Amino acid sequence: MSDLSLIQEVTEKKASHKSYQLPLRGNNINPMIDVATPLLGMVIRMKSMSATPLSEKLFQQVVTDIQAIEQQLQTHGYEPGAIVSFRYVLCTFIDEAALELGWDQDNDWVKQSLLVHFHNESWGGEKVFVLIERLLGEPKRYLDLLEFIYLCLCLGYRGRYKVSNGYGDDFNKLLRQLQKQIQQLKGESQPVVLYKENGIKSHQYRLGQRFGVRYIAIGSLIFATIIYTVYASRLRHQTLNILEQLNTLLS
Repeated sequence: MSDLSLIQEVTEKKASHKSYQLPLRGNNINPMIDVATPLLGMVIRMKSMSATPLSEKLFQQVVTDIQAIEQQLQTHGYEPGAIVSFRYVLCTFIDEAALELGWDQDNDWVKQSLLVHFHNESWGGEKVFVLIERLLGEPKRYLDLLEFIYLCLCLGYRGRYKVSNGYGDDFNKLLRQLQKQIQQLKGESQPVVLYKENGIKSHQYRLGQRFGVRYIAIGSLIFATIIYTVYASRLRHQTLNILEQLNTLLS
């Protein structure tokens, strides 16, 4: 093999490896969604590249990323139980995508899933929804986690509903319930305001109410006086010019 061919082969391998890493952050106000954005993006990217061979080190890279995510969440002050629940849902979400895309056929997923690696469980499709029911019992306390789970459901995670027929309505009902609960806690989005001062009401900007009839009358009188003075001055000037011309003609 020539040096040029070797360089091209190494370059292609590096490019292929980089294509599966998404070191992006969403800068989301929810730290759980923010730190998970690279892995969620990876799953979405893989769905569009299902025919492309995956890196042999992908599984270990994902494991390392999840461990790093846990450390980041600890710095945000989340309680250990919330972090473990977050990791459980994230692992289950990625494992389901791996099974759907056939990652387990030619990668380390065939040996063990993320759920097996971190939680020693083979399938979390049922427990995720049991977890949702428990979290909904204290929605304010677990708002960030509920919002993260809701995002995973929107991105295609189905769990027990994926293997059950005729439960589409139940899933949609749960999705709407989560959405409603999150909206109630976060509140409706407020319109963008450049400047807002407390105590100011819209009716105060009505001209008549703000200045009063008296001020409007005085202003109108002053304006009329100014107009009259200007026109009177111009008329007097024109009259003087005419008289001057007449005097010239008669002299």
